[in-house]
Amino acid sequence: MKTGEKMEEETETAFERHQAIIPQVKEAYDEVIQQIFADLSPSDLDVCAAILEEKEDTCLDTEQMINSTRRLMTKIVLDVNQCFFAGNDVKTKLTTLEMLKEQFAAHEGKDWNFNGVSPEELTRPLRMHSLALSIRFMERQLKSQEKELEIAMSKSNANRQLVRDVQSERVKLGVIIQEQLAQYQEMMPQLIAIERSINEI
Repeated sequence: MKTGEKMEEETETAFERHQAIIPQVKEAYDEVIQQIFADLSPSDLDVCAAILEEKEDTCLDTEQMINSTRRLMTKIVLDVNQCFFAGNDVKTKLTTLEMLKEQFAAHEGKDWNFNGVSPEELTRPLRMHSLALSIRFMERQLKSQEKELEIAMSKSNANRQLVRDVQSERVKLGVIIQEQLAQYQEMMPQLIAIERSINEI
């Protein structure tokens, strides 16, 4: 077997072996979540129960309400946690982390800060790289927004021209209507005379 194929097989075997931690992690999370709302007590609703009894003459079953609330809230958090595990591929990431911990276990506790520099200096290249990425991202966002603004301005100018055209046509139509009304006013005496002559016949 070739060296590359052997390493690949060993990696796959280690990956499958470390996947056994996933059920343990999920179980640990579930146990913690089950305890989040354990300290809810019916006495927490005593004030509400007293107000209802005084104002509405209603007896509030605080025990039943607290139990229902506890079950509902626990289910919600469990569902959110389940979605987090599934949506973020936590299974693969945890398994990979365990493999890395095993691979570099021999180096645990060693001092790799050879030059005795501060954490700020050690991490400066990473922070500068992150800053550069952020700047490039913002530049792309600005270019995208400029393009959207250009399109919006173009649409706005087109709409303004349309409004101006409509306004111009309205003015022209108003002039035509005024001219027709003036002509009608001029013809009115003649129309009245014609109507009278017809009636006299």
